[in-house]
Amino acid sequence: MIIYLISLAVVLVVVALDQITKFYAESQNVNTVIIPELLKFKLSWNECAAFSFLSNESWAQTFFKVFTVLLLLLILVWVAYEIIKKKTPSKWLSIAVALCFGGAVGNLIDRFIFNKVRDFIFVFYNTNIFPAIFNVADIALVVGVIMVCVYLLFLDSDAIFKKRTNELPTKKEEENGN
Repeated sequence: MIIYLISLAVVLVVVALDQITKFYAESQNVNTVIIPELLKFKLSWNECAAFSFLSNESWAQTFFKVFTVLLLLLILVWVAYEIIKKKTPSKWLSIAVALCFGGAVGNLIDRFIFNKVRDFIFVFYNTNIFPAIFNVADIALVVGVIMVCVYLLFLDSDAIFKKRTNELPTKKEEENGN
């Protein structure tokens, strides 16, 4: 049960950090170079998804709001199901899902209040490398998704790349009767 409380704390910390940093970036209208050519803080408004994907579509904001709410509800149903089953969830997966949940909620708050998302962490500005601009919620989402992928590929009992203990015997073992 403690993992659920830790996961809830992760969600709350992500949402709080995201909203506080976005508020600060907006209220101070930040435009501060941290590492020349590489990193600066500058407020930007993203009207849709990553890289302003679908920004010219009038239906896109509604789609992202509805999709995010449905996805968050699905996660809550899954967590409730796990609690009812009294199954102890993986700590790794629980934290990963909490990071994704917190990041989604952080950006969803912006979508409902401003009808767009506040971004302010600007990487690779003034370079030939494709620039990226994001926020704390985006960081939590990306880290959470990577953690889910690592879990599914390596850590889960049915993981694709997990070493199996009940592997088929080698030819030599078969000859020896092992």
